[in-house]
Amino acid sequence: MFENTQRMLAQMNGSMTYKMDILPDEDGYYDKECPNDDCLSKFKVNVEDWRNLFSDEAVHCPFCGHIAPARSWWTTEQIQQAQRQARDQLAAQLGQALEADAMAFNCSQPRKSFFKMSMSYSGRTHFVNLPAMALAEMEQKIQCEKCGARYAVIGSAFYCPCCGHNSAKLTFRNTIDKVRAKINNLDTIRRAIEAVSRDEAARTCASLVETSIPDLVVAFQRLCECVYPQIDGALPLKRNVFQRLDDGNKLWHDLVGVGYDDWITVKQYANLKKCFQQRHLLQHQDGIIDQDYLIKSGDTRYAIGQRLIISIDDVLNYADIVETLGEYILALI
Repeated sequence: MFENTQRMLAQMNGSMTYKMDILPDEDGYYDKECPNDDCLSKFKVNVEDWRNLFSDEAVHCPFCGHIAPARSWWTTEQIQQAQRQARDQLAAQLGQALEADAMAFNCSQPRKSFFKMSMSYSGRTHFVNLPAMALAEMEQKIQCEKCGARYAVIGSAFYCPCCGHNSAKLTFRNTIDKVRAKINNLDTIRRAIEAVSRDEAARTCASLVETSIPDLVVAFQRLCECVYPQIDGALPLKRNVFQRLDDGNKLWHDLVGVGYDDWITVKQYANLKKCFQQRHLLQHQDGIIDQDYLIKSGDTRYAIGQRLIISIDDVLNYADIVETLGEYILALI
């Protein structure tokens, strides 16, 4: 009795193999998800490049830089569908065996008998293996300047998932876009938080404006630190030298014969100095004006002991200046 069921279980030997197709989206990109539990960001990779360029040993998360073998990058949705369909397949196979055992039992019963027994099975006996459908296309498509791999993301990405290359150009431009997006969405953010607390909405928006200053300065510093060593004749860099605007300007003059004061106007250079000094003040003095800030920034609007106020116009102006300088610096390579 139950010979078919026992035979099926014996053939499984305690395990089963289930294969499910993964479909690309309409643009020809596979869905991937970072296996780092602290990240879990989703992105897409071009199907042809995944087959021809990516290695089995190492794939890089475009957002956090986590590295793991290629088989580790299934999305949560793909895994959940595979688990669900694997259970359905097992249930169908087991159902087929039980149905066959029931039929065999019924056939084995004597036709002429005072007592008659029969067995039936009413569970799942059929299974359809459906492929995993792709998530919606991602608008921001990127091609790595180093290995040529194509991938797509939402938001700011910093690493090529194929080779791990950290693009100074991509990182810099993403940061500028992020700063502008923060400023341009302030009203939406404020209205959403005001539904809970007007005070919290005001604090949050002020914080978003203020954090844009160090975002811009650090993006500019990292760009300079990446581009400068790639040029013939570059000297070893001192720590954080590009946080000091005049020192960085001199480095470019000595290396390529031009610098910040050639690429932007006198007024823009003065505003950029103010931006760099405000970054220092926000990070080291909690925005409280001191004598050092007044001397180095040339900002005559404040007295010692007052609190720095960053306006939306300030941030957008600084972003334009930093972007202009960044494009000149990128053109050097």
